[in-house]
Amino acid sequence: MTIQRTVLLSLAAVLAPAATTPTANAQCHRHRPIAVRPIHHGHHDHGHHRPSSRYVAHRPHLDHHYLQTAQLPPAPRTVAYGSFSHVDDLAARLEVLMNELCLDLYYNYSHNPGFHETYAEAYSLFQTTRYIHASEHNYDRNAIRQQLGGADTLFHHIQDDVRGWSRIARRQIGTLGILTKMEMAEDTLHHLMEDVGVVATPGLEEPPQPSALSALSVPPPPIRIP
Repeated sequence: MTIQRTVLLSLAAVLAPAATTPTANAQCHRHRPIAVRPIHHGHHDHGHHRPSSRYVAHRPHLDHHYLQTAQLPPAPRTVAYGSFSHVDDLAARLEVLMNELCLDLYYNYSHNPGFHETYAEAYSLFQTTRYIHASEHNYDRNAIRQQLGGADTLFHHIQDDVRGWSRIARRQIGTLGILTKMEMAEDTLHHLMEDVGVVATPGLEEPPQPSALSALSVPPPPIRIP
């Protein structure tokens, strides 16, 4: 009887630590929501970084709210001229970017000179992207081509206006700066024009830089005969 009691007491001593594990340790391993946010790298543009394609997961606290960039359709790796193979994705992507661009202009750049004209141009381009997206669903390829004609010229004009503007932070739109939004929108617009078979509007030819003159075979000056 004494031997059995000794064995039982020994087993109880071994099992006691496992049975009395603090509940606080178990709560530390409970599942918490994870928000996926982009890692920012690269240059600054009006107070924001341009993000890379990598993403990192952060565990938000209950009292913090993270601004999320609008979900964009993936950009295609390759686009064949006139193939109409990525119109829906590209049009949807451009529509989202132009929507954020117009909101950013409206809330944070209205104090700049010439704002009303530039905003009107940006909004008209936003309306064009919505029309193109709807036309793709109706399989109206001719309408898409007509709407895209000269769109890049208008976009580049907006770019030139905004590039020298200052920003007064009133409302954060997404997690990207306005110059990054415009670069992404420009790339998407060019891919869309390529996909539907619209040739980009040629720009003015710029003269070469002086540093490039050394590579040219410049003829010697004429010899004056006395």
